[in-house]
Amino acid sequence: MRIRSRHVISLLMALTLLLAVLPTRWLAWTGDAADIVRIPIMPLAGIGSRVAGAMRPVHLNRIQSGTGDDILHVEGQRDRLERLLLQEQLRSAELESQLRHIQGLPPRSRSSQPPLLIESEVTGRRPDHPVSGVELHVPADATGHVQVGDAVTWDGRWLIGRITRVSDLRISALPITHPDIGPMLGLLLPEGQEADVESAPMVLLRQNGRGQFIGEIDRRTLTRVGDRVVLADRGWPDSVQAFRIGRVAAIEDMDEAPLRKRLLVEPETQLFELPWVVVVGPGRSDGVAP
Repeated sequence: MRIRSRHVISLLMALTLLLAVLPTRWLAWTGDAADIVRIPIMPLAGIGSRVAGAMRPVHLNRIQSGTGDDILHVEGQRDRLERLLLQEQLRSAELESQLRHIQGLPPRSRSSQPPLLIESEVTGRRPDHPVSGVELHVPADATGHVQVGDAVTWDGRWLIGRITRVSDLRISALPITHPDIGPMLGLLLPEGQEADVESAPMVLLRQNGRGQFIGEIDRRTLTRVGDRVVLADRGWPDSVQAFRIGRVAAIEDMDEAPLRKRLLVEPETQLFELPWVVVVGPGRSDGVAP
């Protein structure tokens, strides 16, 4: 009997070691098992997120020109109109370029359906890690409308993340500063001046793993610390083009490339700092979630 028990223990240890060295992508069921284990603590996580949002308001790395709800409302409307104008200018420039090369109009110049907007609460965040992912809690009737690749935005102006996993038990999102999101194309716009999309320089942003972006531009490009960077990447939904990515925080010379400059771009807000976000996806023909 004792010998049989010893063989059973040895077999279990060998099986455990084998599972431990297998690639995680071979153990897809572990993700669902983790979701099931997390079910009892999700209500507590939601309560903690609400308390944190009430006690620690969202901080933006910008200077307010005044105080009062009326000023913030006017500023929000101004930014919204400016973003819509930039979206149309980006689309117009893209179509003109295609026409000049006799490529014809794109198959879908405008979405036939309005973008899908779903407000959701942020849970499962790690404030000590700026590039960590979060979990989103959406209304039960809107869960089926969220898809992998949908954009995560805040306040109708900032692009802050992207949906990376959708299951029956959990919806996960990563901030745009996470390396798994991949490089992003942005447009540099001077602060306090009228935006000119045709002459504005493009910059390819790469995540540095510390909650920031690194980009390179021509040395002759006039760029200052504080300039805005907005999205101009067709790999993202059309409805989030011209959303803000961040601001230029530093400009450095490049010894290995004297004719270029390195930009350090910082987001104005981080995903883990927000109590709620809005998921933006392409319009669906089967209806729009509330």
